Amino acid sequence: MKLRVVAPGINQVVTLKQDATVDDLIEYVGIDVKTLRFGYPPQRISLQEDDVALRQAQLDELGINSGEKITLELSQSSESFSMPPPQPKPRRVLKSTEMSIGGNGEDVLSVHPVPDDNSCLFHAIAYNIFKQDDVRALREMVSKEILKNPNKFNDAILDKPNKEYAQWILKMESWGGAIEIGIISDALAVAIYVVDIDAIKIEKFNEEKFDNYILILFNGIHYDVLIMNEFKTVFDKKNQPESDNVLTAALQLASNLKQTGYSFNTHKAQIKCNTCRMTFVGEREVARHAESTGHVDFGQNK
Repeated sequence: MKLRVVAPGINQVVTLKQDATVDDLIEYVGIDVKTLRFGYPPQRISLQEDDVALRQAQLDELGINSGEKITLELSQSSESFSMPPPQPKPRRVLKSTEMSIGGNGEDVLSVHPVPDDNSCLFHAIAYNIFKQDDVRALREMVSKEILKNPNKFNDAILDKPNKEYAQWILKMESWGGAIEIGIISDALAVAIYVVDIDAIKIEKFNEEKFDNYILILFNGIHYDVLIMNEFKTVFDKKNQPESDNVLTAALQLASNLKQTGYSFNTHKAQIKCNTCRMTFVGEREVARHAESTGHVDFGQNK
């Protein structure tokens, strides 16, 4: 698990084993800790040297999960003898693909790029959930669900016969979209929020079903990941004000990216294949060209 640890003289992301205990955390940071503070509303755990059971408790059993921010308060002896006085932290200069969350200067939402290879939607979801490339497994998940529900996923919805679509989506060159997002969201029990750069809006898949959600960024022809503090990708809409601040930052970032030409309006703009120089209008035309040729390098035809 990854945690952001804040204490006098410390502000860093630490990586611990999944079943790490309180003692493992204290040993990692190397300071004498008196109190742990985490979560929202804030929870406070006081540590005593002779409280062996609490110190040996796993962090996740205490409600501390990967992605948490933990503030450590030190014992008097540690503050007096071990820790140097905290130094002012230089203000971070944000890149064009980053946005401050909540205006506190500490938390940052940024774009995590994924491969531009016609499987970008699946790459983005896999990274958000698994932190690894599980594209094939996600495609198989979609294919099986489509075959299992031919009435729901009929020819009119899929724009091709059910069985044909189920085979088509298994191909690595086949683009995914709203159908695939909805299926994967249900299967993984997590809402998927798509931040549309061109429209500067967030389309929320299964918001009413699930509190946890992930953020993926869509520029008209490509999906990327939105990630907080370089490691947090799953958010809880009940965790306020963090969730609202994250979504506000996502829209602000989308607006900035649109101004820099990061987006494509696939209904109006012409999209050029940089491999063969052909031009298209609309995501469907681009997807068909990619499927038939294997070309994956597209850009806006200015």
